[in-house]
Amino acid sequence: MKKHLISTLILGSLMSANAFAELNKEQTQQLEEINQFLKENPSTISGLHTSLEQYVASQAQVQKAQAESHDWLYSNDAHPITGNPDGKSVIINFTDYNCPYCKRLEKGLVQLASENSDIKIINVYLSFKQQQINELNTNAALYAMKVWKDNREAFTEVDRLLMAKSGLHTKASLQAVAKKTGTEAQLSTTSDQSNTLMTNHQTFSALGLTGTPTLMMNGQVLPGYVPYDRLKDIVDDAF
Repeated sequence: MKKHLISTLILGSLMSANAFAELNKEQTQQLEEINQFLKENPSTISGLHTSLEQYVASQAQVQKAQAESHDWLYSNDAHPITGNPDGKSVIINFTDYNCPYCKRLEKGLVQLASENSDIKIINVYLSFKQQQINELNTNAALYAMKVWKDNREAFTEVDRLLMAKSGLHTKASLQAVAKKTGTEAQLSTTSDQSNTLMTNHQTFSALGLTGTPTLMMNGQVLPGYVPYDRLKDIVDDAF
């Protein structure tokens, strides 16, 4: 148990150090504790060394995936943008309209963009729970991307309404949003949106990500929901 705990501390310290480029006070303290533990328990070094080698190898794969996916994520007109389209502080938002934590995080992102005119949020849609809605040749992610492509003026309201619904979207919920926003034509998606959604999932997996929501900003990865106050501090530090 103790060995496992120290392994976790080492990997956590390395991941944090990699994300923030330098050690903070907490990480420095963790490394001091690790160093002392290893001096007192030298028999654990071999196993920990193997764990670190595996971690370094996995990080190399992630870095390669980040480089290969950069243009797909940052220079792709298929991804809807919220905030300032010309903003220099760019956040990649891996999100799912059927994910309750994504919907909670969305409120913070909207507030963040309203308070900081330099924030640009690139929304990379995923659809883990719903590939297609019965009786409709679409789902929430495909529909939103189609609206972004064909009727950009309506996207902000469509996005707001899709995020506002609790639970999974249904045929009725999508039709209600489409009727309210005059986007019924976008309920019929094309292979363009399907291919984009498929590549989004492939990219998400290649980056070693495991769940939504996940944010990427300035080389940092922030998985899961975070309250607005913490999110604001993280974004301020990142940019």
